[in-house]
Amino acid sequence: MKAVILAAGLGTRLHPITLIKPKCLVKVGGKPIIEHQIAAYQSAGISDIVVISGYKISMVKEHCKNQFNGVNLTIIENKDFLTTNNMYSLYLAKDLLEGHDFILSNGDVVYDPQIVNLLVKDAKTDMIACDKGSYAEESMKISILNGYISDISKKIPAREAYGNSIDLYKFSSNSSNILFSEVSRIVEFEKNLNDWFEVALQRLFVKNRLNMRPFDIERRKWVEVDNFVDLSQGDKLFNNIYPLERKTVFIFDLDGTVYVGDKVILGVANLINRLRGKGKKIYFMSNNSSRSNQEYVSKLTSMGVHAERNEIIISTDGVIDFLKRENVVDVYVLGTQSMQQLFIDNGFDIQSNNPTYVVLGYDTELTYSKLKTASIFLQRGSKLIATHCDTVCPTPDGFVPDIGSFLALFERALGIKPVKIFGKPNVEMLSDIIQDQGINLDSIVIIGDRLYTDMKLARSVGCDFICVLSGDTRREDIEQTENFPDLILDDVSHLIDLIG
Repeated sequence: MKAVILAAGLGTRLHPITLIKPKCLVKVGGKPIIEHQIAAYQSAGISDIVVISGYKISMVKEHCKNQFNGVNLTIIENKDFLTTNNMYSLYLAKDLLEGHDFILSNGDVVYDPQIVNLLVKDAKTDMIACDKGSYAEESMKISILNGYISDISKKIPAREAYGNSIDLYKFSSNSSNILFSEVSRIVEFEKNLNDWFEVALQRLFVKNRLNMRPFDIERRKWVEVDNFVDLSQGDKLFNNIYPLERKTVFIFDLDGTVYVGDKVILGVANLINRLRGKGKKIYFMSNNSSRSNQEYVSKLTSMGVHAERNEIIISTDGVIDFLKRENVVDVYVLGTQSMQQLFIDNGFDIQSNNPTYVVLGYDTELTYSKLKTASIFLQRGSKLIATHCDTVCPTPDGFVPDIGSFLALFERALGIKPVKIFGKPNVEMLSDIIQDQGINLDSIVIIGDRLYTDMKLARSVGCDFICVLSGDTRREDIEQTENFPDLILDDVSHLIDLIG
């Protein structure tokens, strides 16, 4: 048996991702859609696979080159992909498929591999895989008469629909001949190159020339990725996270994850309460050093989110621990009054004229006078350390400069770089939690909005990472990273649907 994947289109509803790659290479669960499909075919014992590509075909060829061992992969180019549809793409594979048993799939769908396996092994020869009882306006629906498919169309009303087609079709050699006869008639004689191949199927069903049965997928996972809503659904369905019900420790980033500025993410309080009710340990962490731990407790409380002082982890904690281990007392704190008071409360002299370190925090009260004083100390020999490395901080009005931008200022002006940067993604941010409580890393999950701090920390620690799109990171940013999050959510409130 052969397989054919129709993947020539533009995928405009996934811009800007599909401005730089074809839709079949868009990642779902960290793996391109076409890889999901070919892997499913391989697991079902199909090794002869035809791919019809068009838009950015060179990328498809390059990606597939040496990617799939044991697969006889043929890539056919639809040069007219701008003005044709998938019926014409299928027509281009006629010489390879006509008269053969084959499975057909559209190149924008991800399936539970078991669906393909069961469909291939089913003794029935001609079938359309369907999600029985489901109904979506965008999907192809089928209707049934006497056990056979009588119609296929997006326009079938709900009362007549058996369910959604999941764009996975099984044809025998005989039905293959019938199908290509109709496709050739439409393309060659009617000169209709811009229609769905399901139009040919519909004609054959109406004329009773093709007998196909529905194959019920029994609610197994699948998603057709047409737009970002579909992509979000796919990211949730085909995630790589260790089962959430086995997680015992949930570590939430604050800025951009639990809240943005002074606006809490809707549903966070309910989520935290649900997790606590299940006996989960909760921690909140932030690189933002403009507030003290207790101020974060107060801010969360004002938002309806319960938190204890010992559940707050901020980047300043690591700085203070480091300075105490180094027996350093004299520092200059380039930070807010709250940050300065935290250092005073911990026994540091922040008024010294000869500080050992200039400590750079996220100073939302920054003045030129502070920058000048810090610059003078640095030129006199004080060493620069920073509470974290974030370049920007998300606010409801947009991004604003954070410490990473201030560090660039000092490097450009003075040629000075920090000797140490604390906070995320440094493992020491969580070392006390891991060491003191002896937590199994599989039981920890970090939830955050940044790839270069939150995800990097999770990877350094060795635990799972959930990326939310409510702060710094956009879905198109994730598409460009090789190290994919274990789960992607539009915002953290969607986690409640997954924890039960």
